[in-house]
Amino acid sequence: MSHSIQSHPQPVPLTTVGDRGDIESGPVPDTGPGRAARAGTSAAAFFSSVAEGAGALAGKGSTAAWGGLKTGGKATWGGMKTAGNATWGGVKTGGNMALSGGKTVGNAGWNGAKIVGKASWNETKNSAVSLGKFTAGPLQNKAWGALGGHALQQAITCGLPTMMREEAFIEAYNLLLPHLAEKHPAAAVGIQVAVSLANVAAHLHLREPRLERDPQNNQVAVRGQFGLSPGQADVMRRDKPEEWNRLTQQNQTDSKRVTGQQVMAELLNIGLSVAGTQTGNPGLTARVLSTQLRNMIYAGARESLQATGSMVASRDGKASHGVNDDSMSTNGAWYTLNTLAMGMLQDGLIQKALPKGYTVSGPEIRDAGGQRLTGKELHEMGAIVSALRSACNTVIETGDAFLGKHYDAKQVGDSQKFSPSLPMKDYGRLLDHSIARLSWNNFATGSTVAAQQIMGAITKGNMSPLLSSLFNNAGTAAAFGLTYKMVNQIYQSHSKVRGAVAAAPTPAPANATASGSGGNTQQAITGGTDNNV
Repeated sequence: MSHSIQSHPQPVPLTTVGDRGDIESGPVPDTGPGRAARAGTSAAAFFSSVAEGAGALAGKGSTAAWGGLKTGGKATWGGMKTAGNATWGGVKTGGNMALSGGKTVGNAGWNGAKIVGKASWNETKNSAVSLGKFTAGPLQNKAWGALGGHALQQAITCGLPTMMREEAFIEAYNLLLPHLAEKHPAAAVGIQVAVSLANVAAHLHLREPRLERDPQNNQVAVRGQFGLSPGQADVMRRDKPEEWNRLTQQNQTDSKRVTGQQVMAELLNIGLSVAGTQTGNPGLTARVLSTQLRNMIYAGARESLQATGSMVASRDGKASHGVNDDSMSTNGAWYTLNTLAMGMLQDGLIQKALPKGYTVSGPEIRDAGGQRLTGKELHEMGAIVSALRSACNTVIETGDAFLGKHYDAKQVGDSQKFSPSLPMKDYGRLLDHSIARLSWNNFATGSTVAAQQIMGAITKGNMSPLLSSLFNNAGTAAAFGLTYKMVNQIYQSHSKVRGAVAAAPTPAPANATASGSGGNTQQAITGGTDNNV
């Protein structure tokens, strides 16, 4: 659409003259003489007056002008001197004030900087000392030998089972994938469902009933979970019955939660196994099933070796009651951070140890061309991966065992020492401690694998190795850390109940007859036998 300019046929006046003129055009023009005429008249009057007043201007006017000049000059000079003096005085005064203020501010700033510096240094020093005490505190009282004992014990009871489980993990995966998950996916899912149901049943029909064997009506279980001595428990029951009832309820609740953790883990495992078959990813189905085998081997082997040998004992032999609630929280925080750090280190070491371009994802090892390893090369690379995972896991468990024993002994005024022995007892832990450990491990690994699948779907597999390692290890550390306190307190509860059951006298048979002249009934003391399993 065009808007052409059209000319008006008649000129349009831009100014409309009124009584007072137009605002934009100025006042109304007058009808008097023009500007040139007025200027001429003024000039004539001026020149005519010049002749008449020339003498006066020459005499009086010149005198007045000179006097005015002198007066003005003096006034101007006096003003200049006054202004100069005032300005110089102001500059000096301002300079002195600025210098004085600068010195004052500088002194205040320096003193403030010294005060802040000293305070910051003291705070930093105190923080460093506190951190040092927290880190090195357990090493006091000649505990270096105990630390060496824990390292040796965990190398055997943790390092060897870890090596076994990782080797089994890798080998089982590479057997199950081509021979079961790819050819018979429905059978693989069925086996997974059966294993999951067995794991849950182990809690309901084995572990939980064993905790209820407490010969003191659940008192031993509660004391064990929260690291209380019999005396502390008696005082609490007498003076704070509500608090004791709360702890009793928590003991039962936490035991159920450990079972619930297993249920959650198995639902994840079954769901992942089914997802593998439905999405054409048999590797996922094989991984879940091989992970189950891995965790079972570790739980059984670790607790068997823990019951067989020991390298550390209390220095004074004082009876301990377990790690208390606050110290257990500290252990959990340390365990979480150490799990993350060792996981990152483990991934880095594995990448350095394997040939360039090789990748590892759980049980799967691929070469630089992206092909899954098989045969002799798989066994060789799998051994390297397993050894490095074993070493890093041993470091985690050494620190955890050392701190746990430290706080356990410290609470009764004792310490720990290197003391190798072969107790070869308490194998009953395989029936409760191992099952609780399986719940912990299955939940951590199941949730981590699920998170990996979700992240892989979001990123389409385009994630850097470093970021992937951080994500996976952070997820694993979080999963272990979130339930560390609950699981390890249930460990303690089961341990104390096993000890109480082992120390309790076996009731005499109903048809027992008196023997000897005194007619005393013989009572046998059980030595760790779990009679009602």
